[in-house]
This record gives sequence, structure tokens and C-alpha cells, in this order.
Amino acid sequence: MQNQDKEGRKKGITQEALAEFVEVTKTSVSKWETGTTLPDIQILPLLASYFEVSVDELIGYVPMLSKEQISFQYHRLA
Repeated sequence: MQNQDKEGRKKGITQEALAEFVEVTKTSVSKWETGTTLPDIQILPLLASYFEVSVDELIGYVPMLSKEQISFQYHRLA
């Protein structure tokens, strides 16, 4: 989330605007930025939409397996 916070500041996004969009308090957004708390999992799709990224990108997810490896394992186990 902290990477998105930096990007948000570059784009001129305010805590108030983000808080209003996802219907939380400005204090909640501030706590997300400082890493004190994390957003509820149900808010992640809204945040991803706001920042125009996927939820995976938002949380910094990096797959451990390639698509080919996943497909191989899927077919092997099916």
C-alpha cells in the first residue's frame, strides 16, 4: 500500500478524496499510509479501481510460479 501512497501524492490525490471514494475516514487512510493498519480486504477492489491497478499490483503480489508452471501443475493434478 505504501507504494500506492507515494504514487497518489505524485498524482495530487488527497487523503480526503481517497477516504471519500472508499467510504472510510481520513484517519484510516493516514494509518494505511504509515503502515499502522491495513485496509479491510473488502476495500481492496475499490482501492485498486481508484488507483487503476489490479488488486495483485496494489498489494505487491508477485507469483512464485510462472503461468506455464501453474498450468503444468494444474494438468498434472487434474
